Parts: sequence; structure tokens; C-alpha cells
Amino acid sequence: MKYLRQTSVAFLLLLAVAALCMASPALAAAAGDVPPNIVYTAPYKDMPAGWGGQTVIVTFKPAVHAGKPDPVVPQKSSLWINGKEYPDTVKVMSEASYGATIQFSGFPKVPEGQAKFRVVLVTKSGQEATREWEFASTGKTGISLIDFALMREWFAFILKGSPVALYVSVLSSILAVVFGLLGALGRLSKTMSYRDAWKKHHSWAYMVEYSVRLVPYWLATLYTSLFRGTPLLLQIYVVYYAVPAFIDVMRGQWSLWDSVPYPSAIVSGIVALSLNYGGYVTEVFRGGIRAVPSGQREAAWALGLRQWPALRRIVLPQAFRVVTPTLGNYFISMMKDTSLLSVIAVPEILKRSQLVGGRFGNFMSPLLVAAAIYWVLTIFLSFWQAKLERRLERDRKSK
Repeated sequence: MKYLRQTSVAFLLLLAVAALCMASPALAAAAGDVPPNIVYTAPYKDMPAGWGGQTVIVTFKPAVHAGKPDPVVPQKSSLWINGKEYPDTVKVMSEASYGATIQFSGFPKVPEGQAKFRVVLVTKSGQEATREWEFASTGKTGISLIDFALMREWFAFILKGSPVALYVSVLSSILAVVFGLLGALGRLSKTMSYRDAWKKHHSWAYMVEYSVRLVPYWLATLYTSLFRGTPLLLQIYVVYYAVPAFIDVMRGQWSLWDSVPYPSAIVSGIVALSLNYGGYVTEVFRGGIRAVPSGQREAAWALGLRQWPALRRIVLPQAFRVVTPTLGNYFISMMKDTSLLSVIAVPEILKRSQLVGGRFGNFMSPLLVAAAIYWVLTIFLSFWQAKLERRLERDRKSK
């Protein structure tokens, strides 16, 4: 009986240990502990760009400890090649929308043949993730500056950013024209200085009324000065990062803001580009409206048209003919400036080329593909711009 009891106790202890081992991952997840998950390593078999023998790249999903982010510590992480650890390697961390990446470099030349790699990622709380794999090394170091195989394979992927760039450019251009036209009308609302207004009317009541009428002028002047005087990249950051922070503050004050969504990356880019270019288009429209002979306005007034109908039917159509070439140039420039939206993860041409370059450690090849795409788009848009200008010039001469 004593032997049976001991056997039963040992069996129950064994079952308890097994149950604990099986339940530990679930308990860790319930407690909010999730170790880093390695999803990609390089070098790997059939890399399109080849392996230069100089870097090992590990992409992983970040860890969580006690419900909070648990960052990987590069100094604690290690790289093993053919069973040997290299503690003096240079380790560089970078963040991306698909996770995080740690890059190991500065290790000795890997000999030709089948090489065994092992990486160990260690988080701040001590959680670990390990990945082992093999790769047939050629024993060569360095990669070609331009890899045509990589360019051919990933050309279509980078090209898919063109519709995004054109979509953002078109919407931003339309909004920039609207902002620019309103800004130009505001800038032109000032017809005389305060000194001239006082000399003409000698009335404090009129001066107050005139000051109220100058509010659009002051707002338009502030708008053009602000957005022309600050960098476009700064404005993109403000819209993408500061606006959500402002919304959070407002949500803490008024429940009405709970229904206001955060601007997406594309929306933030469109807003920033349209506001920035609207400041420049304001001056373009102001010059175009002033270029229309004053006799056109006087003739419209003589026919009984008031100021707004005369502006809408007589002045603005002629001003649009004057500013069309400049607006075309701004549209082409804006299409290239969409590349700045890569900093907020908009999947346009440059962002896609950066992703390819970061994945294979060869940035020159995908960047050349992106440059070629931008160049072709610029040539295409310039062709149609020149054709439109010739058409307008022909219509002007026919009249």
C-alpha cells in the first residue's frame, strides 16, 4: 500500500507539472506577457539581391510584458555563426509599420559553404526569442551597387505607389486651388491704407467698419506667411502627429470630440500638401487677377454687374488663363513632393523603394527604380501641360 501511495503521489505530481507546462503560455498571455516573435531573417535562400556577407537582419514583432511594450535590448541580444558567438558585432535597431528590425554587422568574413546562423533576442524584462537557420554562403563580401535582378523583380511593387502619388497630387491640387483662390480674394480685399481711408472719409465709424472688412486680408496674409515660411516636412509632421494629440485633449474636455476620428496618413498628407501649396497659389492667383486689365471690370460695372458677378464671370476666367502654366508647374512639383509622405508611412513610390532597400540591404537599385518612375511621370505630365498651354495660346490669338 505504501508503494502504491508513493506511486500515486508521484503520478499526480507528474500530471501537475505537465498541466503547469501546458498552461504556462496561456497564463503568460493572460498576464500580458508575449515574447518577441521573429518573422523574418536574412540572409535566406534565393535572395534576389544576393548576400553581401556583411549584415544579418532579423525582423520581429515586439514583445509585451505585463500588458506594456517590452523592447528588445540590442546589447543583450546575440548572433552565432557556425556555433561561435560574436559579441562585438554592431547592432542597430529600427522601427517599421510591420514590426521592428535589428541588424547585426561587423562580424568576420563567413567562409564558403553551408553556414549555420543563430540569433537570440532578449527583451528588457528578460524574455527571449531564438531562431536558427542555414544559408549557403559564397564566401564573397560586398554586393553589387546596382542589382538588375532586384530591380526587375521589385519594379511592379514599387510602381504600385504611382496611383497613390497621383491620387494624393490630384486631390491636394484641387484643394490648393480652392485655398489659393480664397487667399487671393482675401489679399485683394484691401483697397487702400488706413491713412488714405482717413483722408477720404474722416469718420471713426467708417474706420471701424473698414477694419472689420480687412479681416479677410489679415487672415489671408497670416495664412500665406505661415505656410510659405515653414518647411513642408514640418507641416506634414504637425498634421500627422500634433492633430491627433489635439483631438485627445479635446476629447478630455468635450464628449462631442469622441466622434472625431484621427486623420490617416494619406489624409494628413493631402491636408499638409494642399495647405502648403495653397499659400503659393494664393500669390499666383493674386498676380493673375491683377493682370486682368482694369477696363474689363469697368466694362462689367457699366453693364450693371455687381462686384461678385463681375469677378466670377469676367475677371476669374481671364485670370485662370494667365495662371494655368504656373499651376501646371506646381502640380508637377507637388507630384514629386509626395515623396515626403514616406516619413509618415504613406505607401507611395519612395516608401516602397525604401522597404525594398531595407529588406535586401541594397538601396541604390530600388531608389533608381523610384527615380525612373518619377522621371517618366514628370515627362508625361509636362507633355500634357505644354499641350494645354499651346491650346490656350491658340484660343487667345483667335480672339
